Amino acid sequence: MYSMCSDIKEAISVLNSPPRSDICTYNSVLNGILVRGDLTEAWYVLHRMMVECKYDAWDIITCVNLFGICGRLKDLILGKQVHCRVIKTGVDCNLFVGSATVDMYGKSGEISYMRKVFDSLQTKNEVTWTAILTAYLQNEFFEEALKQFLQMDLEKVVPNEYTFAVLLNSCAGISALGYGNSLHARLEKIGMKDDTVVANALIHMSVRCGLIEEANILFRNTSHRDVISWNLMISGYSFHGLGEEALNVFQEMLVAKQKPSYVTFVAVLSACGFTGRIDEGFHYLNHTMREFGIEPGLEHYTCIVGLLGRAGKLKEAMDFMGSNPIKWDVVAWRTLLNACNVHQDYVLGNRVAKIVLNMNPNDVGTCILMSNMHAKSKRWDKVVGVRKFIRERNIKKEPGLSWTEIKNDTHVFASDDNVHAESVQIRNKVREMLSEIRALGYVPDVFSELHDVEEEQKEDGLSYHSEKLAIAYALMKTPPLAPIRVMKNLRMCDDCHSAAKFISKLTNRTIVVRDVNRFHSFKDGICSCADYW
Repeated sequence: MYSMCSDIKEAISVLNSPPRSDICTYNSVLNGILVRGDLTEAWYVLHRMMVECKYDAWDIITCVNLFGICGRLKDLILGKQVHCRVIKTGVDCNLFVGSATVDMYGKSGEISYMRKVFDSLQTKNEVTWTAILTAYLQNEFFEEALKQFLQMDLEKVVPNEYTFAVLLNSCAGISALGYGNSLHARLEKIGMKDDTVVANALIHMSVRCGLIEEANILFRNTSHRDVISWNLMISGYSFHGLGEEALNVFQEMLVAKQKPSYVTFVAVLSACGFTGRIDEGFHYLNHTMREFGIEPGLEHYTCIVGLLGRAGKLKEAMDFMGSNPIKWDVVAWRTLLNACNVHQDYVLGNRVAKIVLNMNPNDVGTCILMSNMHAKSKRWDKVVGVRKFIRERNIKKEPGLSWTEIKNDTHVFASDDNVHAESVQIRNKVREMLSEIRALGYVPDVFSELHDVEEEQKEDGLSYHSEKLAIAYALMKTPPLAPIRVMKNLRMCDDCHSAAKFISKLTNRTIVVRDVNRFHSFKDGICSCADYW
């Protein structure tokens, strides 16, 4: 009873009273721990069970619960030990146990073991398939998740609402709009789109594919909105730089009597940053959150750092970090570092960069940003020093890639790419495009090319960045006035950002670029990020 009512402390007090507990009692308590999601007592209960109940007494429910806890703890060693004992009990081939095993290895990041277990199962149902798709999603193997669904279809296994949610979230991960649209059409056909879990996944997919207005339509048409629905819409608007819209949805949420969550206020404080509402942001942090019984956490305080940094109040941001006794992480310091870079306070920026590198010496993003600041100051000796630091530590820089989807085919470009089948035509289009926007006032930002070489060489290097190649190809292959959508795995460089603004004005197109930080919607020479990213 106590476990079902999520009163784990009372359940454990009963567990501690004589006589010794049997496996059914432990099953109830373990299930209660899983449902509640608070794993603080998990280790104690597991240890007690190991002492009082031999593994040959474990039943199917015990095994499923144990794998669930190991997965939540992300404890691979414990998970393997449990797996060995499960094999000895002879229930490892059970469908439910097999699904739980797949889920545990997936949550622990052990994809190869997960795959072996999955392939060894003689029978698989929609739960088993959803478990492996979820594992690929959680480990960011988005394409593999979508490929596996094709195999699931071939085996005539009928997907459920959770399967579709995983697939739509996988589409969101790589902005696979064509695949996502086909799933949406299928959901319409089978009448499953009104399920709240599916509706939320559709909203998320639309937001991450750059279709913020379509996401809003889906949100408005969702009959049963939960806190996740509201959070997705608020954070979606924030991610697109539409702070006013995000705060308006938050006010609607309060009017609808939906209680905000921890995540809600992360999105709300981000929106305050986009709109420059410093006083309002502090009010939410110090008053509104506590009114709802939510204790501010690191993510909320990091949003305040971003709020002050975006407003150019760098000293206040530094003082705020110094006056709060919380343990700041790399993300918080990098938020301040980015503000220093945007507002060109390179002295403070280099101080902050050193703090970040002391915390994480292999943070390649900080090394690049530090190099960027030195280059803008024309301190080429310092740039060389940073490059030497990167080489000595063997820090690997992730190659910059951009991709765009044309007629359900995804075209991927690297900087200075010449392997595409139409690379000659694409390069010609880039040269033509850059020549035309120069007449509108575009000047190459040579500081984005961080090598101590002649200006002409820098401009040539900038011309064929992956974003420009992807935009040029999309201009070649899409109808006039059609919007262009490009995805990038790294931060968009200053020069490509400037060029995209001019290209949107020249072509009268909306160009949406999703980089690692946010969405940039370029329209008539203006970006939705207001040149802060």
